[in-house]
This record gives sequence, structure tokens and C-alpha cells, in this order.
Amino acid sequence: MGLLRRIDPQMTGLIRYQLFLSIGVLFIGLWRASNTKLAAIQDTLSISLSIDPNTTKILVTYLPFWAILLLGIYALSSVLYKVATFGDCPEAAVELSGQIEEAKQKLAKQGFKF
Repeated sequence: MGLLRRIDPQMTGLIRYQLFLSIGVLFIGLWRASNTKLAAIQDTLSISLSIDPNTTKILVTYLPFWAILLLGIYALSSVLYKVATFGDCPEAAVELSGQIEEAKQKLAKQGFKF
């Protein structure tokens, strides 16, 4: 039953950080390996897919920048989507206004004026 315990939220954040870091290290390793074997990649792609070797060199060389750009576009689009589909909570608004009135009454008893 130890595996079914509730996971601490701080540990969940740490696990996400470690996963992101691991994927980043793996990506950088693959990118460096592809830079070292660039001539072989250019030959293979020019023969099999008829891609110009200069195009292959540009794509492989600037791959980290493309990845960062795509990650930024993904982050922006996900934030915009969440903002656009954010739900309205009328019950929470009523509850919050009630709590504000309670706080005003307590503060008025202590001498604060509104």
C-alpha cells in the first residue's frame, strides 16, 4: 500500500524538473552527436530524400533554436487557450463577496471606517 500514498506536491514539481532536465540532456547529446556525424547525415538525406546538404546543415546546426522557438510557441498557445476557456464561477463570487462583507464588519467593530 506504500505506493498508493498521496505524493507530496513539492516532490511532483521536483519530478517534473528532473524529467525536463533529463529530456534536455538527451536532446543536447543527440544534437551534438548529429553535429559530429553531419557529413554522414547529409549524404544519407541527399540520397534518400533528395534534400540539399546545405539545408541539412542549417537544420541540424540550428536545431536547439528551433526547439526553443517551438517550446515557446507551445507555451504561449497553451496559456492563451487556458485563458480563453477559463470557466466562470458565480458560486465562488457570491462566497467571496460574503467573506468580504464579514471582514468589513469585523474591521468596523475594531474601529476601521470604509
